[in-house]
Amino acid sequence: MDERPGGCRRAALERSAVIDATNAFNADLGGRTSSEIVADLVPGVHLVKAANTLREDILGADPHQAGGRRVIFLSGDDAVAKAAVVELFDGAGFFPIDLGDLVTGGRMQQIGGPLPTLDLVRLPPTSG
Repeated sequence: MDERPGGCRRAALERSAVIDATNAFNADLGGRTSSEIVADLVPGVHLVKAANTLREDILGADPHQAGGRRVIFLSGDDAVAKAAVVELFDGAGFFPIDLGDLVTGGRMQQIGGPLPTLDLVRLPPTSG
């Protein structure tokens, strides 16, 4: 088997959905998103950027707040992988919002974009 950085084995990861929750602090990425760099490290996987915009204390807290559900953003290039991640976070009580492809959504999610540390709660619609 082909060894990959971080102890990942190629055969075990190919065609898998992998959640990238990383953030690049004070790093020159040469105009690329951090997820593009992570994707290069794990070729053959379906990378989904998620769970990186909330502080760990908020991410680890009950996502049910003020009668609604905490929003979690995700992006990726594979619809099946994104659906699996949506199902995971929805099942955990979050309200997932798909931002589109990995590069476009990743730019919004990474440090310097508009979404890091933004703590939103989706409230149920009111009848009226």
